[in-house]
Amino acid sequence: MQSFLPVMSIDFRDLRYFLKIAELGHIGRAAEELHVTQPALSKCVVRLEDSYGAKLFDRAGRGIALTEAGHCLFGRLRVLEHDLQDIRREVSELGRGVAGVVRLGCAGSIASFVIPGICRVLRERAPQIRLLVDVALDVVLQDALRNGALDVTVSPARMAAANDGIVTTPLFSDTVVVVGRSGHPLSRRTATLKEMSKYGWVLPLRSVSTRRWLEKVFLQSDLPPPEAVVTTNLLLSAPKILVETDLLAFVSRLNIGSGRGNRGIVEIPNVHTTMERTMDIGHRVKAYLSPATRYFIDVLQQHGPEISASGRAHRG
Repeated sequence: MQSFLPVMSIDFRDLRYFLKIAELGHIGRAAEELHVTQPALSKCVVRLEDSYGAKLFDRAGRGIALTEAGHCLFGRLRVLEHDLQDIRREVSELGRGVAGVVRLGCAGSIASFVIPGICRVLRERAPQIRLLVDVALDVVLQDALRNGALDVTVSPARMAAANDGIVTTPLFSDTVVVVGRSGHPLSRRTATLKEMSKYGWVLPLRSVSTRRWLEKVFLQSDLPPPEAVVTTNLLLSAPKILVETDLLAFVSRLNIGSGRGNRGIVEIPNVHTTMERTMDIGHRVKAYLSPATRYFIDVLQQHGPEISASGRAHRG
């Protein structure tokens, strides 16, 4: 005899209310934001706990806190929430063809030297695509991608593989080097690590992979890590700081060259401080990719390498 599991009927409104209660940790404040009464929310919690057969909240001071079962439900519903948003976007964009908004996250060098060329191609071939660009550190971009705030990223390849729901595809090779102003005492020759260690630096936060790599190079030579006189979450301002000082920086070679607005910046060559890396395209494994996003990725893969190569060819 065939048996069937009982079908559990849950109101989607109850799930939406649960998310808000869990987010605020307080039924009263949740009721105010949702414009419902506190008793209505309390009944919602009871219904969910009865449906799932598990206690979802415990008292915590004047508020409430998720139980272990509550945390499990909250995490699953967050994923479902992203999926429902993707479904809404997919349905609304069907039939519109190559049109819509692409939420892009990228590194500063990509925003400055690659995306302008990509925009030129898009304006010629798909003028209905709109880009929403967020420039940030690679670790910030990865979090935003996982949380569904971005559709696609272009950022440095991760040092180690991670099973975090993000799939990446290599886009092009990039080289990170030490730079300074054109009249820097270390310019026009190969500088030693010991000589570089005597100068201050413009560096990103310690969580950034390029800084960790550079510090390791100095430490392996029994030298102190570079001293960060200026620490910034983005290095877009580094060239302007360097031309006014004797500070050094560790940036992509894309930042060097005539016709790029950085004519006063030159490479301070040293084989030990030359870092080869790959820039990757990233997106969530199971995320809905709209026609506009898929088209944008195709354009990136087709034209990104040649645009970056053109930028390197124009270096002074």
